[in-house]
Amino acid sequence: VPNHLERLEAFLIKYERKIFFGLLSLSMLFALLLFNGRMSVFGDDAAYIERAWDFLYEGKFPYFQGPGYPLFLCIFLKFFGLNIVLLKLSSIICHIAFVWFTYKAFRNRIPFTILFLLLSFISLNNFYLYYSSQTYTESFFMAIQAFCIYISFVTFDTENKYADWKTELRENILKWTLFGLSFLILYISKSIAFVAVPTIVLYLILKRNYRHAIFASISFLLFLITYTTITRSIYGPQDMSQIEMMLRKDIYHPEMGHENFSGIINRFFGNFITYIGFHALRIMNLKSSDPAAYEVDILVLVSSVLFFIFSIYKSYKINRYVFYSSIYAVSLCTIIFLGVQVSNTQDRLIIIVMPLIFLVSSSIVYEFAKRFNVTRKIFTIFLLLMFFITTGKTLVAISQNIPFLKKNLEGDIYYGYNPDWQNFLKMSRYCADSLPPNAVVLSRKPSDSFIYARGKKFEGQYFVSARDADSVLSEFKSRKIQYVILAEIRYNPKVNDGRFITTIHKMLEPIIIKYPEKIKIVKIIGDDERATLCEINY
Repeated sequence: VPNHLERLEAFLIKYERKIFFGLLSLSMLFALLLFNGRMSVFGDDAAYIERAWDFLYEGKFPYFQGPGYPLFLCIFLKFFGLNIVLLKLSSIICHIAFVWFTYKAFRNRIPFTILFLLLSFISLNNFYLYYSSQTYTESFFMAIQAFCIYISFVTFDTENKYADWKTELRENILKWTLFGLSFLILYISKSIAFVAVPTIVLYLILKRNYRHAIFASISFLLFLITYTTITRSIYGPQDMSQIEMMLRKDIYHPEMGHENFSGIINRFFGNFITYIGFHALRIMNLKSSDPAAYEVDILVLVSSVLFFIFSIYKSYKINRYVFYSSIYAVSLCTIIFLGVQVSNTQDRLIIIVMPLIFLVSSSIVYEFAKRFNVTRKIFTIFLLLMFFITTGKTLVAISQNIPFLKKNLEGDIYYGYNPDWQNFLKMSRYCADSLPPNAVVLSRKPSDSFIYARGKKFEGQYFVSARDADSVLSEFKSRKIQYVILAEIRYNPKVNDGRFITTIHKMLEPIIIKYPEKIKIVKIIGDDERATLCEINY
């Protein structure tokens, strides 16, 4: 008599298509109801749009942080302009593509129970749905990554040990072409993805598929060399500032210098504890979703790591697709933990790897659950519990988002921001509407100013680059700064505790003290957490 897990597997196989498209439709509905019509307060999402704009209308190739996503956004910018809502809808398209290609990649390659557990995780989880309406690169990257995994599996499945290499290559030339092209797009979408192809080569070597290891290397290198040659010849060499910024001890304080070898190692373990011990559990709804509730249980962390190591070992013997996913996840995590400052604790850095971590972990649990009746019951209860918790949290997030969504879609583009950001963005719009078109304005968040000023360019100031009056004036003059936005942007976005980002304030303060006549207040917006526009008189 089949046990309940076997009956569940048979049910999912029988109604596979209906269940999948029902899940996909529900994911799209949830994504629309969770739609966020505002830019974030962190700036990177607006920066991607600005870099796309610069490429489209100024011919500046968007090397920094990877050109893949800005080039994709160019399509929507060309047709819709700086329409925040329509630009953000492109991320919903990417989210649906991510779910679709995840389904295509693992269908008939893992048990359907695990497949639909994975699909439910990425379709209904509020973390993934959040990024489906953001112009961060995550949804786009995960869509490309899912396609790369899909094309990898399709290509690897063509292995024919009895054919000579010329025959096999000729028969599958289109697949290997798609392989090289897709991994090139992945690589230029996030620089950390440079480990993807070496990881695949390692996997193929471990599986003693040396022919495909050579094919994979050559296919990717041909596209990479072609891409590099063309972009360099047209747009010049890549700016290395991103690597320099990654090596800084503090990204906003370059005067602190760069990490040495021991510093990089300490960074790795610091990030490892934060992302695996905290964010990974948050995303899987095994911990409070509030990032302010930071707490790492060392026992849970060590147990999770040991279990994942064991899962990699078991997956090598049980399922080659799961094993591939495990070493890919480890490679990507390693680069993330080495390359990111410990102070940068955004969950979006690990969320791109979480589907694979979830897949590997749940696959091994499922294998154990099949063996004993008690483990089957525990696994089933866990499945139901996770489904209801995940869906419940998403429904709560939707109910909280509806008022903001309604106001934003009605045209109130500032609704949902705290007063500090409302004043700052309104001042950015004022600069576009009331200052001369070519006026050069300094902003702490220039990309957000650019978006809400409907395309007016702003100069950015991300750290204190000079501290005495004459040095600051000299720097501002060389950059042709005419106006400065002094905004009281909260240090902690959730709390108005009087602390705000003082980067520009610290640069203007010595001028106000030594040359008060050189600073003229032009406009003030807001009574509390106000934004002040100052004119610089040299």
